[in-house]
Parts: sequence; structure tokens; C-alpha cells
Amino acid sequence: MNKLILLSVVVAVATGINVPPSTSVEQQPPCQTAAQWEGRASEWDHVQGRNNRFLISFDGVGLRKRVIEEKKSFMPGRRFYEYLMEYKTNTMYTINMNLQTCTVSQLKQPWQNHTIPSDATLEDEYEMGDPGSGLHVQEWSDRLPARRSESWIGIYTPKTENGGCWPVVEVFTDDTTDPPVSLTTRFFDITPGIKNMSVFVPPSFCPPSDDFEPPITNQYVEIHVENAENYGPIYTFYNYIKSWF
Repeated sequence: MNKLILLSVVVAVATGINVPPSTSVEQQPPCQTAAQWEGRASEWDHVQGRNNRFLISFDGVGLRKRVIEEKKSFMPGRRFYEYLMEYKTNTMYTINMNLQTCTVSQLKQPWQNHTIPSDATLEDEYEMGDPGSGLHVQEWSDRLPARRSESWIGIYTPKTENGGCWPVVEVFTDDTTDPPVSLTTRFFDITPGIKNMSVFVPPSFCPPSDDFEPPITNQYVEIHVENAENYGPIYTFYNYIKSWF
């Protein structure tokens, strides 16, 4: 019987028959988070074994992020940093807020869009905390039934007439990068829009950026770079294949 079930699944996938998701939650189209917003976050890095708390300005239009470490505790000699990440140019500016110095390096992590992928699977819907007075959320993943296991899980507030569709918790893993990425991020105090777009401009004491290779994304975002045709069909094909893993 088990062999027959397995054979049926293989035949269904091979012939293109739609295999229904294993979740009992009724599937629905995912909402889309606002492309630009600001807020706070607490991120646990499972690879480095440490927690970071920071302010974040997120620009999903220009594919940019600004992250400022929060000064929550005093430790003698500790330095605090601001990070400007430009994913279209694959560039990161690391600004030492204590010494007012700046270094430029190539981004090591793929772009995280902090929204629900268009082909995401709705895994569950529930209230966080006390039923009746908790936070109503939906849990999504990038799992595709019978095709791909999840590398991203996102807990989001549902879309309402007053807004919503905001990230609450995201779990993201990628073992194809060097070093590998394994993050759990909690979001709070989010406000739509960016008050001052100049926050993405590097300070004058930052050196000019180098010419880095175009980034590869696994979050289903098409990154447009100048002279992209120079990279040819291999780059385009690799960008597509990378989005599956």
C-alpha cells in the first residue's frame, strides 16, 4: 500500500497533476507587505550564537536596508555599528558609530524581502497568546507540496481594511552561502513608509564602493543591475535555479 501511495505521488508530480497541500488550512492568496517601512527587530543568529537588537529602515523598491544596533546595555569597550546594505550593487557599508569610521565590503547574505512570496503555502492561522485577546496571525512558508521543503517560515498579521500584512516572526535558512545563514527575526513597532530617504546615503567619510558581482536572490525578487546583459543566459538561469533552494 505504501509503495502504491508513493508511486501515485511520483506519477502526479511527473505528469503535472496538482497535488493538494498537506495542511488542513484553506489556502488563500498571500497578502503583500508595504514595500517601504521602518521598525525595530530582534534577531537570533543560530550560526554565530548571538542575539542582535536593531532599528531597521526597509526599502523594497530600491532593494536597500539600513540597520542600526540598539544600545540596550552598556559593556565597556563595546562598539556599535550602523549597516547600509545596497543589494542592487551587492555592497555593504559598515559604519563604526563610536569612531566614525567606515568600511566597504561585498554582501554575503541573499536579499530577504520581508514579505510573503506569491507562491507561499499557508500552513496555519491562529492567535498568539490568550485566545480572544491575543494577536491574530497567519503562518506561511515557501514549501511547495511534493516539490520543495521550506527554507523560510513567516508569521504575519492578516491584511485588513486598516492595513496589516506585517511581519511578526521570520525564520530563514540558507546553507548555500559562505558562511551559511540561519536566522530567527522578531519584528515590532513597525510604521509604513520611510521618514527620510537620505538614511540610505553613506556618510561622506565612507570610501567609494568597489564593483562587486551582481547578487543572487532566493526570495523571488528580480534584481535589475546595469549592463546585466554582460552576464548572459547563464546568470539568468542560475538566478532562477537558486530561487528553488
